[in-house]
Amino acid sequence: MKSSVKKRMGLQSKLYFILLIPLIVIGVIVLWTTNQSIQNASLSTMQLNNETLAKNTAQLLDKSAVKSLNTNSSEQSSEYKQLRNELNTLRLQTGILYVYMYNRVGDEWKITVDGAAWDDKDYSPFGTPVSFTLKETEEKLKQGETVTTDITTDPEWGTMFSSFTPIKDTDGTIIGYLGIDRSLSSVTEVYEHTLPEAYRLVIPVISIILIISIAAMMLVTRRILRQVRFIKNTLEQVADGNLTVTSSQVTYDQLGEISKLTNKMVEAMSNMIVDIQSSSSTLQHASENIVVTTEGTLHQTEELSRTLQQIADVSINQADQAVESVQQSDRLGQTLDEVGSHVQQFTDTAHHLNEVRNQVASEHELLLEKGRESALRIKQMQRMSHALTEKSREAANIGQQVQGIVKQTQILSFNASIEASRAGEAGKGFSVVAHEMGQLAQQSAMSIREIDEILKSFVEQIEQMGDQFDENIKTVNEQETQISVCIQSVDKVTQVSQEVQELAAHLAQLTAEMQEVRHSVDQHLNHTASAAQQTAGMTEDVSASAQKQALAVKELSEVARNLTTLSNNLQRHADQFRVKNAE
Repeated sequence: MKSSVKKRMGLQSKLYFILLIPLIVIGVIVLWTTNQSIQNASLSTMQLNNETLAKNTAQLLDKSAVKSLNTNSSEQSSEYKQLRNELNTLRLQTGILYVYMYNRVGDEWKITVDGAAWDDKDYSPFGTPVSFTLKETEEKLKQGETVTTDITTDPEWGTMFSSFTPIKDTDGTIIGYLGIDRSLSSVTEVYEHTLPEAYRLVIPVISIILIISIAAMMLVTRRILRQVRFIKNTLEQVADGNLTVTSSQVTYDQLGEISKLTNKMVEAMSNMIVDIQSSSSTLQHASENIVVTTEGTLHQTEELSRTLQQIADVSINQADQAVESVQQSDRLGQTLDEVGSHVQQFTDTAHHLNEVRNQVASEHELLLEKGRESALRIKQMQRMSHALTEKSREAANIGQQVQGIVKQTQILSFNASIEASRAGEAGKGFSVVAHEMGQLAQQSAMSIREIDEILKSFVEQIEQMGDQFDENIKTVNEQETQISVCIQSVDKVTQVSQEVQELAAHLAQLTAEMQEVRHSVDQHLNHTASAAQQTAGMTEDVSASAQKQALAVKELSEVARNLTTLSNNLQRHADQFRVKNAE
């Protein structure tokens, strides 16, 4: 009970904390907003008062003195002293920081009267330049408007704000300008005076609101906690096994809905427990029957599995023998294929041999024809060499005749020379001709000797050629005889090749017939092996199915036993709950 109280108090504290914190935050925000509002209101009020003071002061100033001062610009003039006394009096009476008059001379702003005390050595003399922080302020003053600035910080005078207003004549003409500077300390004084008054009004209101809110919060929280307590007590009794309890609905919010749902849940659990109690006994009897049935089925399944296993073993042996026969048949087929390939190669070789024989025969016949043609050409060349030899001999005889003519010419030349020497001077010309004829005869004799030598060598070469022609004719005749013998041998090879082709064709036919027989045997063996394998496979499948069925029956038996145990446990646990039907 202590722990439950702690938890309840913890929830209550949390609810108070959750509801109280926003109220406190709202109160703090209201106080801070009040502080800021009063501060801003104080500043706005002081700015408005300062602007009103500047306007009123500008209306009360002596306009004739202002215009005279603008005309006679001297600090010794009575107008300057009068206006300075008025501004100083205003400064002392109102507590402002600084008051002064200035005017626009050309494009510059210059001070005309400084409202400082007469003993103040830091006053601004007549004609001191004036500058504005914002260009907008200068433009508004030119248009005759009154301007109040925001808070600014000056290194010398500190934090302050200013109001500027034009000084107008009775006809509305601007004759000067007035400026009043007020320190922020005056705003702080107003703020410090106003803030306690505001707090005296706001704090009681906030306190009343907080008290009312806390009271309402406590009522709501107590109602919520009461509903939570009812739900908690109900759930605790349900956890202890009491399903006859109900939760009272106090609130009509989400907690009330949870209370109603809790009652529905308890009612559904009660009905479920009743159903479990009524069904557990039925489940127990059914599981016992399943155990008895599965034990008988298991025994039958084991007998069937052993029988199927024996059939499968016999089928497997038959299948192995058939497979071995098929393998032997395959090896026989491979041998027959090799024999067939060799027979085919043998046939191809015979065909090729026949083709080579035909080619050799044609080549020998062509060679024999070419040899005969060569023999005819050699005989023609031999006849031509004999004719050439005769012509060479005739040329040699002609050379001998020409040589005799040359000898006679030499003798004639010699005689002419003798006759020319006898003739003396008259025969000198004839002597030259005789001399030339002698030289020509000598050269002709030399040429004839060279021609004779050439003809002799030519005749010898022609005779050698004739001998070669004779030998070539003998060789051609011998080749013709050998080619004839070769042709006869080729004819014999052709006959042998034809016999080889006939034998190869017969072997190929026998091999094809053996292949057909082997294929037929293979088909029968394959059918036998496949049938045996299918039988073995089917038997194994049936055996495996029987084994699986046996395992399933065992599992079912075990599940039935477990189910019996679970039903007993379920009955025992269900009996722990108190339900309305049981009462």
